[in-house]
Parts: sequence; C-alpha cells; structure tokens
Amino acid sequence: MNIKQLILPSLALCVGGLCVLPSMEEAQAWSLLGTKLNQNQRDFRIFNNFTDSSANNNNVPDSQFPGHQGVVMAIWKGAVEWGSRAHGDGSGDPTQGTLGSGGANFDAHFQGLATVVGDGNDKIQSEIGGSSGGVLAYTEGNGGQGWRIRYYRSWSWEDGPGAPGGGIDIQGVACHEYGHALGLGHTSASGATMRPSISGTGSGQRSINSDDIAGIQANYGAADPLKPIISSVNVVGSTIQINGSGFDAIENQIWFTPSFAQASGGTPVKVTGLTSNGTFLSATIPTGAGPGDILVRRDGIGNMALSNAMPIDLIGPPPCSTPTNYCTFLPNSAGPGATISSFNSPSLSDNNFNLTAGSLPPNKVGLFFYGPNQANNAFGDGRLCIGGSITRLPAQVSDLFGLVDLTVDFNSSPFNAGNGQAVVNGTMNFQFWYRDPGFGSAGFNTTDGLSVTFCP
Repeated sequence: MNIKQLILPSLALCVGGLCVLPSMEEAQAWSLLGTKLNQNQRDFRIFNNFTDSSANNNNVPDSQFPGHQGVVMAIWKGAVEWGSRAHGDGSGDPTQGTLGSGGANFDAHFQGLATVVGDGNDKIQSEIGGSSGGVLAYTEGNGGQGWRIRYYRSWSWEDGPGAPGGGIDIQGVACHEYGHALGLGHTSASGATMRPSISGTGSGQRSINSDDIAGIQANYGAADPLKPIISSVNVVGSTIQINGSGFDAIENQIWFTPSFAQASGGTPVKVTGLTSNGTFLSATIPTGAGPGDILVRRDGIGNMALSNAMPIDLIGPPPCSTPTNYCTFLPNSAGPGATISSFNSPSLSDNNFNLTAGSLPPNKVGLFFYGPNQANNAFGDGRLCIGGSITRLPAQVSDLFGLVDLTVDFNSSPFNAGNGQAVVNGTMNFQFWYRDPGFGSAGFNTTDGLSVTFCP
C-alpha cells in the first residue's frame, strides 16, 4: 500500500484559513471524490490515544450513546449525524435539535474501540503526534475500500457536549472528516460542514446543512422507501425484540456493537437467518454483544438493505472463559514435548471451537480425547491428564510441522448426547494422544491437558 497515494492533502481540515490547500478549484456546492462505501464498509471505531485531558473530560452518560463517554462519544456523534434518520430519539447534543440528518441510503455502524491506530483500510479514528501548520485533522482514503482519520495532537481538543471553550470541538471536526470518508469533497457553500476550514472552535460544523445533505444523497441515493427501519427495541431477558418496517420474510440479520475492543477488522457481532412478518424481529442476544448500535440487514447487499442505527444499552452474555492448560507434557522425539491449545470461543451457539496440538512428531497418528475430571498419572511416555468417563474423537495424522487441529461440532455426536455431551457452564478436559515409536519405552505419548468451560 503506497501511503503517499493514501494521504490526500485536499481532505485536510484547517482552522481560520491558516491552511493553504493544494491547487483545487473550489466548488460552488457539494462535490464528490468518486468513491463510496459499500455495505461491508459501514463500521467505524475509535482508538482513544488522545493525550489532552480536555478531550476526555465529559464523563456524563448519555442514553443515546451508551457505554462510552469523552472523545469516543463525541466522535460517535459526529458520525451518526450523516445517518438516514434520527439516531435513536435524536437527542444528545444541546447545540442542535436532532442528530441524524442525512436522509440517504447510508447509515454508519459504531463498532466501539480499537486497540491500534490501524492503516488506511481499518476505518479507525485516532490522534497523531506533531502538527502540520493550520491543519487540524486529515482523512486517508483507499478508493472506497477503507479509510483512516487522524487528529493532530498539537491542538487542544474538547469533547463537549456543550459548545467548547478555548479548544477545538472534536465532534464538529469528526463530522467533517467522516464526510470525506463517505466520499464527499469540499464545498464553498455557506454554513456547510464540508467547508475546507472552520471559524472559531468548529462547533458549527456538528450539524450538516442542506448542501451536505444534497451531497450525501447524490453519492448514496435518497433513503429508499424499501430501506428497513428500526423504530423501537426491547430487551426481555436474553432476547432482543425489534419493531420497525421493511424487514424481509427470511434471511434477516441483526448487527451488534461488540463488547470488546478489536485490534483489526471492525466486524459486527451478528445474528443471521432470522424470519419476520415485515415489522418484527426477535433473537437471542449473542455472546460478545455490548452497548452501542444495532442495525438490521434485510436479505440484500445494496445500500438500501441496511437499516438506520438504533442505540441500545445492551449487556450481552459474558464472553466465554478462556480455556486453561494444566498437567504436564514430557519430551518426545520432536523436542521438549507436545502441547494442546485452542482458538475461537467454546460457545455452543457460535459452534466454531477449534482444538490444536503442536510440537508433535511429524506424520504420526494421534487423537483428541476428553473427560469430566482432571488427573496427572503416568501413561506411556507421558501423563494421563483426564479422569472419569473418557470420550475419544476421530484419529488424525500430524503434518510435516508436527501440527494437528480439529474444529468440533457441538451439534453432533459425541458432543450432543451421552457422557461426552457439552452443556452450558459444563467443563470438560481435553488432551491429545499420539504415537511416537522409537522414543521412550512405550512408543506413545501425550500433550498436557486443556480445561474448557462451555458457554451459551
């Protein structure tokens, strides 16, 4: 990726006319950059590395922006202003009437926090050290495949929610920069958010005006009558109920904000394959869903297939406990000994849990087995770490690198019935047995043990 091509100086926002932009003929109204974000590019995240205390001094919760305060809430507000309709009840900013004014086939999905700055594909907003004359912030684009927004650390950023004092209003700047991420260029229209410079603190750019609205609708189309709409959301126990319109009979999806920060991806937590009568959806809240926004995607991939964003203060089921190793592994012909591990969560509903064993002798037969109890007894040239009724899984052969892996299916035998059944909050202990002829006296060995507690 060529960074010089990604950084577009014409997308910088300047203060008080201090920044002289490269040769670019000012438009007399909205302008487009020739890019737009598809349905899989609606996520945005914030890496909160802002160093000025004024950027994170708003610690008052807001029901329309649940789970976050400070600069994260301020940037979230800047993005939702471009949404197709009011974000929730439209409140959250005392300086403007309604947040959510775009009226286009576009709605962003707040995906919470990032743990890294990311690159030009990752759709992350963060602070950057240094300065660049009168430039406040800039947007890096990647041809509609992604973007990144950086805010210069040399400025004193203020998070609101009221009009800022002596610093720069990050909500207004975020609204402007996100407009670039959506494919809008600069305009000379009076009062528009997409003007190339701000006056005062920039709080006036929090609210998009008619010129900005015309631009976003030109790029994504005016909100289609068939675009799904979320009008209200209820949570009853572990079930979420959504009322609205425009849902399909089958294959609807609900997108949730994750409860955890993501290093890469910005992938929503999803429930898929939902049926509807057109105005109502219901689903079990998935593992990993947290406070933020939900959206409904009807069966389709175009701009009109994704609903408005609706805030919800959702505390979903806690993430699964991380499996833990125990017991002992002993040396084998490949080295110090073989170990067992896993990836993906042991969630029965996600059903994508994977067991793996490494540092095995290459091209040797072995198998995973498990049971309810732990032990630590002599067994061949290794240790038997499993007790109680033991269940064996199909035999496997280690590869040239001494690795094996197995994705288990909780819906099939032996995990769905009998002594080997996996149940919510139940714990099973796993181990891998393998042949190792010519090493030791028994000709077979084992890994250490892995204790796994299953969750919903």
